[in-house]
Amino acid sequence: MVADHAQLASDIRALEGLSVFIAYNANVDAIVRVGEDLEPFLERPTEPGKRHPPSPLDSKGDLATAITHTMAAGRGDEVAMTDEFSATLESELEPDSQQMGGQTGIMTNLVSALGASPVTYTYLISDRQLSMFDHADAVEYPTVVDGEVTFLALREAVNTDRTKINWVFEFRVDDELFDVRAIEDTRFIAASRPPEFNLVAGDLDEHVDQVGAAVDGALLAGYHNLTPEHVEEGYEQAHRHARDVIRRLKSGSENELPVHIEYAVTHDDDLRASMYEWILPEADVVGADTHELTLLYDDADLEVVDEEPTEETPFERDEILGHYRMLEAIRDELGVGCVQLHAMEYHLAVMDSYPRPDAVARGLEFSAVNAATKAALGDITGHEDLETGLEYEPSTKGREAIELLADHLDETAEDGVLSTPTVAACPNRVVEDPAGTVGIGDIVSSSSFVLELAVANDRDGP
Repeated sequence: MVADHAQLASDIRALEGLSVFIAYNANVDAIVRVGEDLEPFLERPTEPGKRHPPSPLDSKGDLATAITHTMAAGRGDEVAMTDEFSATLESELEPDSQQMGGQTGIMTNLVSALGASPVTYTYLISDRQLSMFDHADAVEYPTVVDGEVTFLALREAVNTDRTKINWVFEFRVDDELFDVRAIEDTRFIAASRPPEFNLVAGDLDEHVDQVGAAVDGALLAGYHNLTPEHVEEGYEQAHRHARDVIRRLKSGSENELPVHIEYAVTHDDDLRASMYEWILPEADVVGADTHELTLLYDDADLEVVDEEPTEETPFERDEILGHYRMLEAIRDELGVGCVQLHAMEYHLAVMDSYPRPDAVARGLEFSAVNAATKAALGDITGHEDLETGLEYEPSTKGREAIELLADHLDETAEDGVLSTPTVAACPNRVVEDPAGTVGIGDIVSSSSFVLELAVANDRDGP
């Protein structure tokens, strides 16, 4: 245990002042606990729990369909809303609480809490959105003046009265809605899609290489936020533009800038296909959870496992072999350096020509501490909070699964941690009664990536 505390202290020191560009999606999450008070607000759906939700959501009946389907499936989900229905929720439903939302917002809050230095871009920054940044004074915002990128204090970047609001409906095992019982602790997100979000950042796009020259790495997300209303000629045009921006961002660095792209669920098949073709191949690292990994695998039309692991059945340690094969096939298909999975019991990465293997393994172990802290406290406001994560032991189920994978690869896992030139894995630290589930995947991906950067850049010894 003493060694764990010493390692955590070393990790925190390594992150001090690390500069990371984070874009593009931030919003406010309006949290609603699913219970008996919510049912009268909604309309009873046809076949509760059985029908897949329509997209976009346009009524209280659509929303009830989506929530009950997620409860019955036992895994988190997200579906976009129409602007009109989004306005209805804002005017008629009172959230139980509000917090920072959106991958960029969540990752910015974590990176700044850990002592690193985020440069954050998002399309809409209202005073309400600004209030959700825990360390706004530590965040810079890139803007262009006469062809030169300057970095403003975030408080100087407020540009709208409008706030992007996502509605997060959280439930625990055995919670009920319209006679459907939840089988896991998870959540459904009804996501707003303001027209301002179009993956075009004005003058910044043409000069983003100057941002690349000023930072150590980039955490990018939000490419799934497009809707047909955002694009005139299909998703390809928007994503090709976004691809060119990523390449320009990388070109500004003397050594090609490491880029992590965080994947996210969308039920729009054309949108997923466009992301797969134009965005994901530009990443050095792609991050996904088990649901997102299944979508990636199915969309790639790969056939390396007979039966995909699913969260709808009890955990079996040999499912890690399926996850490993899926990750390996997707990494090879995309041609990226690394694909990382954050699962309930373990974190797993498959890589090729990506930063030092010990950096990836150390990043995954650090992310498990961050995930446990987030689950236990509901938020991470400073690096001192991470001591809470150390109170939770690494998952025994995760350790056993990783040992099975190590045997399969003819390798050895030390204390449950596997670290080879092509595979890294560590047990997660599971919190049985989490304070909240929203954003844990983003916490895992961002914490692991920033520590990978720090270690690969020799900012601190192991």
